[in-house]
Amino acid sequence: MKFTSDDIVKLYESEAKKHGEGGTSTIQDMRTRVLEMEALFSYVRDGMKVLEIGCGNGYVGEQLVRRFDVELDAFDFSHDMAKIAIARTLAGARGKARFSQGDVLKLDRASQYDLVFTERCIQNLATWDEQKDGLRRIVTALKTGGEYVMPESFWTGLNNLNAAREEVGLPPIPESWHNRFFDENDTRDWMAEMKCDFVEQNCFLSGYYFGSRVLLPAITPKDKQVTSKSILNDFFCALPAAGDFCPMKILRFRKRAN
Repeated sequence: MKFTSDDIVKLYESEAKKHGEGGTSTIQDMRTRVLEMEALFSYVRDGMKVLEIGCGNGYVGEQLVRRFDVELDAFDFSHDMAKIAIARTLAGARGKARFSQGDVLKLDRASQYDLVFTERCIQNLATWDEQKDGLRRIVTALKTGGEYVMPESFWTGLNNLNAAREEVGLPPIPESWHNRFFDENDTRDWMAEMKCDFVEQNCFLSGYYFGSRVLLPAITPKDKQVTSKSILNDFFCALPAAGDFCPMKILRFRKRAN
């Protein structure tokens, strides 16, 4: 086993202390955060009842209810993160949000939500069996016809990214120590067993990652350090999301009737 739940607790305790309620919590590059939010929000409509799993410090949840008139339930496994989310002031928001501490492996809600999305949290579960259980509970929480938007990390994108890096003489980027990336085919097959149909794939970070993780290090002079603060990344983040060159992407599923 690569990591334990205690490792995850310690990691996000540190993230909470370091970033507070800022948008850089769990993602230090705000370009990635903005692109992720825009991709997620494209699936949200006014009037929805939404569940966010792995809400972290509540940054994304707050932006969501300020933009949309929705009813949002949101929880995070980390007590430290959840505490920050619960303390958020949402005066003037169009929608309503309820933040709490919770565990996806204890989620027990049936047919309540029009939309469920995770925030790169199912990949923090240590085994495929735990991940399957989490996905099963998510499907149970959806209404018939409801959708699960799954922004998690997948091997396909990482393998493609590393193949491109190898062609220009760059070393591979490893799987994050605190993540267990998904096999895309296994994930689709399991969701189909749960009566949740695959709708689409959204590689919203592919262009940015190809630019910032392949082109930028390839053209950076040897005596200079590659950094996410490079002004060139302002250009790369505007590239179209072509191909599949980032482990983080969205798989979208729709729950069908039994």
